[in-house]
Amino acid sequence: MRWNTICFDLDNTLFSHEHAFEQAITHCYYQFVQQWLDEGRCRLQPDAADWFRIFKRNSDLYWSSYEDGQIGEKTYRRLRYHDTVRALNLPYTDREADRFHQYYDAVVADFSEPFPGLQRFIKALVHARVNVGIITNGSMAKQLRKIDKLGIRSIIPDDSIIISEAVHAAKPSKAIFDVAKMRLCTSEAEVPLYIGDSWQQDVVGALDANWDAIYLNTRFEKPNTAHEPVCIFESFTDVIEFIYDQNKLKG
Repeated sequence: MRWNTICFDLDNTLFSHEHAFEQAITHCYYQFVQQWLDEGRCRLQPDAADWFRIFKRNSDLYWSSYEDGQIGEKTYRRLRYHDTVRALNLPYTDREADRFHQYYDAVVADFSEPFPGLQRFIKALVHARVNVGIITNGSMAKQLRKIDKLGIRSIIPDDSIIISEAVHAAKPSKAIFDVAKMRLCTSEAEVPLYIGDSWQQDVVGALDANWDAIYLNTRFEKPNTAHEPVCIFESFTDVIEFIYDQNKLKG
């Protein structure tokens, strides 16, 4: 067996966060647009496709500043909301931006659908006595709701689900990987495997913490450092096939 311990990122690794994001943001838009019409803030209902297109563009625009720690999550969310409503000639308030995102946090898990074969794959790993975990940034409540929706909460022990809010450390910090290693690995010498979709947070973070890493590059982004993961794949199905082969799994 090549790896005794395998941990996964959550968003865009075990399910398509991009798909869930679009569905949830569009759903939130429909909840808020009637209020705008009732209050006379707009005469015609903005097109939902236009709303999401602009919102996604602004999300991407400010993402690197958020990921690099230049701005916090609340500021990031307010900026993308502000620029979107301004583009549609709607008035903006921080309070409404916060309410919009609070509603988004409450519903996004409902749109999270596991990648094909996920549950069977996790069960096969557990059956082969591989220590399986999840390491994810985010809030406890929101991330656990997503894991519940994916149908793997009953397969992975709660102690093996490491969420940044709970352990007061976030990827790419070595500290969060050290927490996972302490909980899951059977020896200090063991080199566990981490699988994730973010080059900086998942690949660089894991390799700098002395883990092996697989880069699940579903968004076809070019690596920007010289770090060398075990493999780079563009689909979760390819990851499954590789792990099945490397760990000689059955099922």
